Amino acid sequence: MNFLDELTPEQRTLLVSLPYRVGLYVSRSDNTGGDDSDEAELKALDDIITGYSQEVFGAETVQYVISETVRRKSEWASWSENLGDIGSECHRALDVLYEAVDEKEVNAFKHHLLEIGESVALAFREYGNSTPFIDKLKVYIIYQIESFNAKKRGIPYKNWEQFINISLDERKALRSVAMALDTVYI
Repeated sequence: MNFLDELTPEQRTLLVSLPYRVGLYVSRSDNTGGDDSDEAELKALDDIITGYSQEVFGAETVQYVISETVRRKSEWASWSENLGDIGSECHRALDVLYEAVDEKEVNAFKHHLLEIGESVALAFREYGNSTPFIDKLKVYIIYQIESFNAKKRGIPYKNWEQFINISLDERKALRSVAMALDTVYI
């Protein structure tokens, strides 16, 4: 028996749907790249969640949640609705988790949700040769500012190639998820 067995069906669904919903929220936050990017990101989301279910984590909470997320794959289509509710769902999920597991487990859950979202964003490079120069310049300036700030704070930061794989809209979505999870996305 694991902690999920002690939750209401609504609480359980909330927790196990979030890995898929967060990944989908990040994917749908950006319209650049068209159908190719959507398809690549959905495939990546499926692969990421499935891969995580086969990993052994230091956090049992994440293991139980991800394993059930995969077992309930037939429900993913219904979990695709109302993605604008992600912020409030993250808050509610944290409330449920803080009552059921220790803080280390809650932090691992937060980390893995952000990791799933970022992995989906990295699945398709939105900025390529056809991107207008002014957009490339804007992205480059943001990269310089963010990498400088991270370096100043002693925080590891993405290299340029990783950074340009994540669009500004995806980055905004990841930050909103991080804020809802009461953590930081850099």
